[in-house]
Amino acid sequence: MHRLRARPRLLVLLGVLVVLLVAAPIAVFAANQNFNGATERQSAKYTSGSAQTSGTGWHTIPGLSLNKCTVSEVSETATLTVSGGPVRFRGVIDGVPEAPMKPGAVRFVPSGTETVSYTFVASTGPFEANDNHRFDIQWQSQSGAPVTLHAGAVNLVFKAGSQAC
Repeated sequence: MHRLRARPRLLVLLGVLVVLLVAAPIAVFAANQNFNGATERQSAKYTSGSAQTSGTGWHTIPGLSLNKCTVSEVSETATLTVSGGPVRFRGVIDGVPEAPMKPGAVRFVPSGTETVSYTFVASTGPFEANDNHRFDIQWQSQSGAPVTLHAGAVNLVFKAGSQAC
């Protein structure tokens, strides 16, 4: 008799677990911004020239900007070898600092000369019937201490645009 009363509780518990297993991924998916696109192209650029900043304002890293005709999802990976003080990096499209690529500014504190890599994502669309966009990696010294870029590379993965290209 005791077993019969325990079964409904077990069924309710199993039902709640099933609902949680189904609802949790849906909630996570809904909470995250997803960038979807059929990326089909990539372009890369490399610099081995040394550059330095100690400014606490944002500056475009020389030699790593790309101009491409893109639409929809864009993914830009920057691999940078730096030394010096704490530094922040961000990806910016079309010189619009108010809308940096996701995840936004990222921080790195080198210990000697070190290489770090970050991937920034965004979605592009036509502006005034034009799919041409400029992609910059910017940096700033967080403390005003000098930061030196020894080498850097960027790789842009994108879907080719078609307007005014």
